[in-house]
Amino acid sequence: MHALFGEAKRVFASEVDLHSLPPSEPIAADPWIVSSLLQKSIRRGESGIAQRAALTLLRLRGSAIWRRFMVIAFEDVGAGSIDAVVMAVAAGSDAAWRTACGGDSRIAAYLAKALAEAPKDRSADYLACAKDHPSLNVFARAMENRSIQDRLPIVRGEFLDLPQRAVAAVFASGFGSSGQGERIKGDLPALFAAFAKLGVPDDLLAATEIAARQTREPITVMVPLIWLEAGQGGAMSVINDLVPKAETIDEIPLCPFDKHTRVDKRAIRKLVDAETPLRNALNRFVARPCWQAAAEMAAFYADAVPIVRRLEWSLSHSVEALGTEADFYKAGTPRRHQTTAGGNEFQEES
Repeated sequence: MHALFGEAKRVFASEVDLHSLPPSEPIAADPWIVSSLLQKSIRRGESGIAQRAALTLLRLRGSAIWRRFMVIAFEDVGAGSIDAVVMAVAAGSDAAWRTACGGDSRIAAYLAKALAEAPKDRSADYLACAKDHPSLNVFARAMENRSIQDRLPIVRGEFLDLPQRAVAAVFASGFGSSGQGERIKGDLPALFAAFAKLGVPDDLLAATEIAARQTREPITVMVPLIWLEAGQGGAMSVINDLVPKAETIDEIPLCPFDKHTRVDKRAIRKLVDAETPLRNALNRFVARPCWQAAAEMAAFYADAVPIVRRLEWSLSHSVEALGTEADFYKAGTPRRHQTTAGGNEFQEES
């Protein structure tokens, strides 16, 4: 399978040769913060910080960085640059090739820069949680109980909406879970065969298969569907969004502190407990047991989600709206008479 990446590796190697390894002082933070900073700086297009985070994470976690790069490539770049996605998988899945091209440090630094500068599309992340949106709840429960053979025609069914096909793909992959949290059995080879019949390019298909097996993340199997949909939906463009520069403490940007570490959760809890406009809004709109989760999700969307060089395609805004609503719904934020991305209305029960 690695032979399929021959052209990607050739181009990558020639580009790496043009760039020397940047000098970099390690970031004085734990591996979880450094890993988060790598992803957030890539989203923000801050290549210098991304390279520094990558070299620090390589020192702290070694080969685990290649799985992290794959997740970032599929979650944050995706259809924005299929070449960058393939590059991340090609580099991360072949240690001998990395050695021949100058070693892990050189490859990690250049890959961080390449992903930071690539156009971004976070639709895979939004679609992966589409099954949790109230408007798709009945459909998702039906997919839970269908056989693998019944799910695949829905993945291929171009007459269906993209969110429905995405839900079917999550369950067909085996990465989805039931309403009770039980893992649903899937069939990855059959899913990839379905993608191949739909015309997904060989390199993207191979990269998706490697990343899916190594990460077990549902975002991976979203990218082929998005590539197909975006290519059929007419014009695409790259928009340069303005992302405010992150504040820093002791030279560490604060953007990686969102909702995933104990430090983040403690800080948000203190903010929720204080008499602030945030507390007033939570008191008005969110049930008391959900205040913490809702505030954490708000912090994530305010500081961690923004990206630069964003790909716009026919459904990019509606997919983003669907995923955002699903996230906040799971966090306990009520949505009354909310029109969804598909045009359906639902009313949250009180």
